[in-house]
Amino acid sequence: MADLIDIALKEVGYKESGNNRTKFGEYTGTNGAAWCHSFVSWCAKEAGIGTDIVPKTASTDTGMNWYKKKDRFRFKGNYTPKRNDLVYFKTGRSHVGIVEKVSGNTLFTVEGNSSDAVKKRSYSLAEGTITGYGVVSSYIDSGGSSGSTKKKTSKKELAELKSALNKAKKSSGISETVTGYTIQSIKPQNNVNVTLQVTHKKQFYQVPAKDGLKVTWERKNTPGKLVFSTPAKEISCGDAVALSVNEKPFFYGFVFELKPQVDGMVEVLVYDQLRYLKNKDSYLYKKKTATKLLRMIARDFGLKTGSLANTKYAISRIDTDQTLFDIIQNALDETISATGKVYTLYDNYGKLMLRQPWKVNILIDEETGQGYNYSISTDKDYYNQIKLAYENKKTGKLDIYISRSGKAINKYGVLQYYEKIDDPKVAKLKGKVLLKMYNKVARTLSISGAFGSTKVKAGCLVPVIMDLYDRKVSSYLLVDKVTHTFNNGQYTMDLDLSGGGFDGE
Repeated sequence: MADLIDIALKEVGYKESGNNRTKFGEYTGTNGAAWCHSFVSWCAKEAGIGTDIVPKTASTDTGMNWYKKKDRFRFKGNYTPKRNDLVYFKTGRSHVGIVEKVSGNTLFTVEGNSSDAVKKRSYSLAEGTITGYGVVSSYIDSGGSSGSTKKKTSKKELAELKSALNKAKKSSGISETVTGYTIQSIKPQNNVNVTLQVTHKKQFYQVPAKDGLKVTWERKNTPGKLVFSTPAKEISCGDAVALSVNEKPFFYGFVFELKPQVDGMVEVLVYDQLRYLKNKDSYLYKKKTATKLLRMIARDFGLKTGSLANTKYAISRIDTDQTLFDIIQNALDETISATGKVYTLYDNYGKLMLRQPWKVNILIDEETGQGYNYSISTDKDYYNQIKLAYENKKTGKLDIYISRSGKAINKYGVLQYYEKIDDPKVAKLKGKVLLKMYNKVARTLSISGAFGSTKVKAGCLVPVIMDLYDRKVSSYLLVDKVTHTFNNGQYTMDLDLSGGGFDGE
C-alpha cells in the first residue's frame, strides 16, 4: 500500500473531460460536480486507507466538519501540517488539497480540480485562505500501510489506565490522620486591623471599607476575589488594590467592577492575577512539564511568577481555543494521572505560585467551626456498574464489557455508567479504573464561621476532628474553597473540604 500523497503525485497532470467529469467524481457518485474532495477520497481508497481516516465525500464542508467532529481538525497557526494531512481552504473559497511537505514557512500540496486538473501547488503557511488541516498523518504509518494508530494509542492508553488504577489503589498523602502532629487551636480574632491601599492614577490612597469585606480563593480554575464597599471616589477599573491584615500582606489584585449604590457607597470587585487566565488561546507544545508551560503562558501574558514546583512529568499537547485556565489544568490533570501528584495554582500577593498541598496545622473542630453542612449522596456521579460497548464490525454486534460491585449494587441498586469505546484491548482495565473512580459515595463537608486564619488558602490541608452523622473524621482535609470575612473587627472563614479518605463507604 502507498501513502495518500504517493497516489496523488501519480495523478498530477490529470485533467477533467469537461464540465467536472472525472474518475474521482465517478467514485463518489457526484460526476459533474466540483471534484477536489472526490480526488482526495479516491486517493485514500487507492492507498487502502479506510473511510474512518479519510471520509468518502465530494463536499469540502462535509469533509472539514467530519474532522472537527472526530477532533482531528487543527486550525491554521496552531498546528504544523505533515505529509498526508489534508488542507482545507474555506476563507474566500471552498477547496481541499493533500499536504506533500512543509519546508520552512512554505506548504507544498497536491490538489484536484485546480484549474480543472490535478496540480502541485505551494503556499505560505500564513496564507489567508487556509482555514486548517484534517489530520491524517497520525492515523497511517509512514510506509503507507493503512491503518489507524489504535495499536499505538492502545499501548499509551493502557499505560495511562494502569497508572490511574495504581493511583486509585494507593492512599494519597492527603489521607494522613491527625495523630502525631503539633496542632494549634485557632482562637477567635477580635479587633482585626484591615488596611486597603488603592493605586489610582499613579497615586496611592488608603481607603476605608464597610464591614463585611470578603476574600475568596478556590482551588481550580477560579481567580482569587476581594469584595468590599467604600465611600471613596478615587477608584476606577484597572486600579491595583493591596489588602493587609494586621499589617501583613494578604491579597493583591486589580479592580474589575464597580457598583455605585444609592447610599453613596461603591461596591468594588477585585480579582488577583489568575483572572487573566480566563483569556482564550491555543497552545501547541512538546515535551514540556506543566511548570514550563505555566512559565511560558505567564511570559506571553506578562504575569508575574513566584515559586513554581517542578512537576517533572513531560507532556506534548495541542489545546485549541481554550481558556488559559483549561490549558494549564489539562497539563496538571495529565500530571496527576501519570504521577498521582496533585498541584494547586494560586496567586500569592501578586505572584503566581504552584505547589503540592501543604499543611496548615490549625485545628478545625466543633468549637472552632461554628456550624457545618454535611451531605451523603449517591445521586450525582456515582456508579457501581460500568458498561463499555465496542462496535465489532466483523460480527456486526456490540461486544459488552461489564465491571461491577455486587456489594454496592445490593445496597444501592444498579447505577450504571455507559460508554462506547474504540479499542477492546483497554476495555477490562478501563472498566476497573472507572469503577474505582465512580463507586464512591459522595460526602461533602462545609464549615461556616470558623475562627479566621490568614494561613489558610485553597489547596492547603487543615486538620479536622469532628463527629459527623455516620463517621468520625480525624484527618487532614483539602481546602477546596475558603472565604475570609472581616466584619466589625471580627475575622471568620467558611471552608469547603474534601479528601482524607472522606469519600467512599
